[in-house]
Amino acid sequence: MKEVSSATIISGLFNGILKNKLPRKVLQKQLDKHIREKILKNDEYEATESARLFRYYAVHAMYTSFLKNYDKGIISKRLINKVIATLVNSVMLGDNKVHNSIEKFQDKYNQLPPKFLTISPTNKCNLKCTGCYASSKASDNKSISWDLLMKIIEDAYINMGMRFFVVSGGEPLLYRSENKTILDLAKKWNDCFFLMYTNGTLINKEIASQMAEVGNITPAISIEGFTAHTDHRRGNGTFRSIIKAKDQLISYGIPFGLSITATKDNINLLLSENFYDFYFNEFGSTYMWVFQYMPIGREFTTDLMITPRQRVELFKIQRKILIEKKYFVADFWNSGIISNRCISCGKPKGYFYINWDGNIMPCVFVPHFNDNIQTLYNSGRNLSDALFSPLFVKGRQWQSGYKSRNGISVNLLMPCFYRDHYKDFTEIVKSSNAMPENQAAKDALNSHEYYKDMLNFDEQLRKISTPIWEEYIT
Repeated sequence: MKEVSSATIISGLFNGILKNKLPRKVLQKQLDKHIREKILKNDEYEATESARLFRYYAVHAMYTSFLKNYDKGIISKRLINKVIATLVNSVMLGDNKVHNSIEKFQDKYNQLPPKFLTISPTNKCNLKCTGCYASSKASDNKSISWDLLMKIIEDAYINMGMRFFVVSGGEPLLYRSENKTILDLAKKWNDCFFLMYTNGTLINKEIASQMAEVGNITPAISIEGFTAHTDHRRGNGTFRSIIKAKDQLISYGIPFGLSITATKDNINLLLSENFYDFYFNEFGSTYMWVFQYMPIGREFTTDLMITPRQRVELFKIQRKILIEKKYFVADFWNSGIISNRCISCGKPKGYFYINWDGNIMPCVFVPHFNDNIQTLYNSGRNLSDALFSPLFVKGRQWQSGYKSRNGISVNLLMPCFYRDHYKDFTEIVKSSNAMPENQAAKDALNSHEYYKDMLNFDEQLRKISTPIWEEYIT
């Protein structure tokens, strides 16, 4: 009840800020004070006060970015109200149905359910990006049927109380099944909120209009930097198409963000404040997700990975951006402080992933699985059962073991069991008899050279990041 009461206060203050311009500063101070106190007093997170404060900065930057773009007219009044109704009231607050589902799950399994699901309903894509984690291309045609997609969402909705879903791919806007699209999905589940990763090239006036109509979906457009970097990896003319897409989104008042893969080719851009100034101030982005290149998928190679030193420097600039400029930038490796370690494997309040083949995996970037959703349903089981497969259980055991010891907070600059603790990862995969998603995943797991490169990366990162972490938490 305390959590619900607190969320209600936050929702009320946020609505008050939007509707009343004159007392906005007073209301914003109250909102900020409430959120700050709630985060700093939260015993759920074992990290130090410094780490909790970093989490507060992230939350502060998130709602500050939304309000700034609302004031600039980039986000329309109708759509920001829809965001509050779904993302805040439904996802954060939850109605009685949500809380009943969570309580039933907790009573049955003695743990909280994951907070969201990422699903790639198709592997089809109109681009062929170098190093694509999904190895997608135009000739691909694997998709989850509409009926099965509905069953998955309903299962997560009813049995886990989920109201937040991430849609990836392939290119989600190419999904077609029974004349239904991803926008039909958002329309059908109108009390949920959807984050859609897209290359942006298919967002025209018609698509933007449909997004505005449903109101509960935000596109995260993939970029690599500016024109040269984006077109080099994604194909000539891609960045020009992205510019046209964001213009359409702004014309309809749709909140959007960006997704960027950090590689050795564009890391210098990501270490520059000017890069973030442009995308948050001139381009109109409300948020930015940073994914450090993972050596999986098409033509995987460790050569594209940023170095441990660059990763630490990236953390420093991201922290500065959050605190000083209040741009919401989250990095799924450097933001382990914000998320309280890795959030994969169906972790309580975390997430898991289903691909176009129906394979149920711990993470988008962990291409191994025990269960397939169709096989699961055919045997009379449901989605919750997949969370207790050997791979998921062993993954969560590793997560729970990676925690503060003897009063010293564990290094949260190394949260990922694949990227940062590869030896542990291989042992988990092999001992759980997990199957590879594709041939590339099998080849990587069996490659001695790949294993050596990953372990070397982990060791170097440990040496470089540990002193930074120890200094940071004190």
